[in-house]
Amino acid sequence: MKIFSILSAVILLFTSCNGNKHIFTLEGEINGLTDAQALVLIPDTAHSRIDTIHIKNNRFSYTLHTDTTTLLTLLFPNRKVCAVFADKNTQTQISADTSRWDQLKLKGGEDNNALQLFNDSLNGKSSKEIQAAVKEFIRQHPFSPVGAYLLNKHYAQTPEPDYNAIKECIDLMSGKLQDNFLVKDLQKDLEMVQKADSGKYIGSFRIKNKENKYLNAYQYSGKYLIVSFWASWQPEGKNIQKEILKIQKKKNDKVAFINVALDTDKNAWNEMQKNDTLPNEQACDFEGWNGQMAKTFGITEIPMTVLLTPQRKIALKSKQLNEITSTLDTLLKKDRERELQRRRK
Repeated sequence: MKIFSILSAVILLFTSCNGNKHIFTLEGEINGLTDAQALVLIPDTAHSRIDTIHIKNNRFSYTLHTDTTTLLTLLFPNRKVCAVFADKNTQTQISADTSRWDQLKLKGGEDNNALQLFNDSLNGKSSKEIQAAVKEFIRQHPFSPVGAYLLNKHYAQTPEPDYNAIKECIDLMSGKLQDNFLVKDLQKDLEMVQKADSGKYIGSFRIKNKENKYLNAYQYSGKYLIVSFWASWQPEGKNIQKEILKIQKKKNDKVAFINVALDTDKNAWNEMQKNDTLPNEQACDFEGWNGQMAKTFGITEIPMTVLLTPQRKIALKSKQLNEITSTLDTLLKKDRERELQRRRK
């Protein structure tokens, strides 16, 4: 009996120690948060969930069982966000002051130390210089998940993502890093952009208009379709809408229009619809650049206008509306000529 007890204790001790090797610990001190909560978002498909952190007297502690390096997104009060890499058998410290969130510090773990070192090097750099630094980081660390995070933050999560530059960065990554969930999402976006080049087909799309009714590709069968992408916060986009209103009044029933706003504030967009100077058929999914329409049509900058043929083939995608109308007029003229030839026969 005594031997059994000793053996059980040894097994329990061994199991406990072995289990600790898969635990990540995060200790934090946030001056200015005496009694608050923060969220931990774990988007990786292997561990996808949301946890809650309770902050007492400026301090908190959080643990996670993990077998692989996992990206955590910490969401503090006032929407302050911090990225942390959780790895097994690793302890990380985070320190910050609510009056100076930009001086937040991470320490502990190879990836967190690398991220902190990179962030410290960005002081005074322009957005283009930061992107160049990200590309160089990926070149020097092709296996690091930090590179995937930086690529998403500084290239993809920008007003006008440069997908050619994103592809160049992905090509520098190892095959293993290209399997990272952030990189896979970017690769899907790249595929959508490439498919939406001139000469490609838009198989289908669906979006709700201001009457809360769905618009889809099939209801415009047999018509040329002009799809304009804009946003209420961009003066240039508003000007394009005024021009489209003029064009819309002149075109015949063989041409249809959809105007897709990349706004994210639903209340502000609904209020804007009361403006009767906007062209008809306004639509918005309130997902900004992440909206399905923007991805389907490969939109990486606005304002942008796309001309689809009756067969849903992209005839032209351009920032210049006069180029769109000129191409449309040429196509309509050719259609009329073909129709005349058909009748003569």
